[in-house]
Amino acid sequence: MGRAGQITLETERLVLEPVSPAHADGIYRAVMDSRPELLPWMPWAREPKLDVNVDMSRDDRLLHFAVIERESGTVLGVAGLNREGADEAELHYWIRTDHAGRGLTTEACRALVAWARDGLGLSRLTLWAGRDNHASRRVASKLGFVHLGPLGWRPEGGLGDFPAESYELVFTSSIG
Repeated sequence: MGRAGQITLETERLVLEPVSPAHADGIYRAVMDSRPELLPWMPWAREPKLDVNVDMSRDDRLLHFAVIERESGTVLGVAGLNREGADEAELHYWIRTDHAGRGLTTEACRALVAWARDGLGLSRLTLWAGRDNHASRRVASKLGFVHLGPLGWRPEGGLGDFPAESYELVFTSSIG
């Protein structure tokens, strides 16, 4: 149940499939259609390449899912986990600009958070978001992540580095 390549997650409006070559065109279109909004935060948005999106599924520590709208079959973005040891991972996500503000990113990430806890047995998730990326920070809050304060380093975006905020979600044991 652990490997991303072996699991598909489903929600009311979305299907999350492990990124594969079949998603490359859809991811590329989503990136190109949302490039102005992605550029400040994502260095790969500077010069998007079709093949880079396909390579995301080749590392067992990188569990990347194509976020697909169930009704239309449209690839909306990518959400995933970067493993940081045996029991923790960093959550990351982005969605097409024309589908932002509908709760879809939060819906996709709720499925990932539940899978991280129940399927992978993780005890902690982290994430960081640009200080001025209010939408991404709002998703973190809706998912129950605790704001820890400024990130201790400045991430590189497509327009240079930027200040960011750090978040964590610790899963508590239900034994008792």
